[in-house]
Amino acid sequence: MKRSTLGRYLALGAATMVLVAACSSGTPGAAPSAAAPSVAPSAAGSAAEPSGSGSTSGAAVSIAFIAGQIGITFYTGVECGAKAAAKEFNVNLNWTGSHNWDINETRPLVDAAKATSPQGWVISPTDPDALVSDIKGFMEAGQPVVTIDAPMSQPVELQNIQSNHYEGGKTAAAAMLKLTGGKGSYLVLHMQPGLPDIGGRADGFRDAMKAAGAKVLEYVYPGTDQAKAADAVGAAITANPDLAGVYATHETAANGAASAIKAAGQNGKIKLVAFDSAPNQIADLKAGVYDALIAQAPFNMGYYSVKLVADAIRGTVDKATVKHDNPTGLYAITRDNADAPETQPWVYPADLNACPTKPLG
Repeated sequence: MKRSTLGRYLALGAATMVLVAACSSGTPGAAPSAAAPSVAPSAAGSAAEPSGSGSTSGAAVSIAFIAGQIGITFYTGVECGAKAAAKEFNVNLNWTGSHNWDINETRPLVDAAKATSPQGWVISPTDPDALVSDIKGFMEAGQPVVTIDAPMSQPVELQNIQSNHYEGGKTAAAAMLKLTGGKGSYLVLHMQPGLPDIGGRADGFRDAMKAAGAKVLEYVYPGTDQAKAADAVGAAITANPDLAGVYATHETAANGAASAIKAAGQNGKIKLVAFDSAPNQIADLKAGVYDALIAQAPFNMGYYSVKLVADAIRGTVDKATVKHDNPTGLYAITRDNADAPETQPWVYPADLNACPTKPLG
């Protein structure tokens, strides 16, 4: 497969990931509609602005932000966006987060933040059910809540901002099929059972691969443990001589998969497609370890969630007109476009000193 051919294919395949561009719903203060996608080569529509014009006038407002997994570059990007919005819209932001995607770590952070009496919340729901009653209570108490990165099992928050995970999985499968023709077996690195976001990424890939007649092995669940992900890939290489590809659904699993493939001397032989676009992933893509990366828009999630909560606290947006679902864009990165100027904003920041200055789109 020539790299140029794969690049053209992904540019078309990314159309399946197209989400909202910034288009007006016609209702003041409403979120842009998700019904009118627009297409750019290799990219989905950028994150839609979810609220009205906002204001920095008047007294500061306080927002508690409970991130899903600090210590990874995706959430560094989220933090960049959240803090940029906090500065722009006069927000006292209490940023915190768990080190693992684990409700047992998230719960104490939510409880601690309650003691600070925030006027509003942004929460990454690390369990779709466990925080329903909390968030419903916050909303009833006049503390608007926006969730990001993953969905709730009930739409009790003001708005949810996340990627279209299932379509991202399908696009990853399209890339894998173009690389391998669907021959051999394929390993999916999930996270843990019962997660609708990561599950969507896994199921979208599996369903598209099986529809093409490919053999997909049973899911493995390394959690957010890079070493476990590496061990799972190493075991699969040993047990399946026909292993043709590995698909990693999140950054930590991707790093483990990359290390295992390199250790086995299988660079280029076993194709690796993964979610996320940390700088080290981009370097490994250029070095031939990865074959495609599905980048998300973390800055937009952080920025627009804080902006909307601030607007809701101040009453500058009509909460009744805010659309609950506000999906952000995705972008397929290959060796063909990794150095392109339009790709650079989709690479996650390595640290807070490398933050973008504005949202995508």
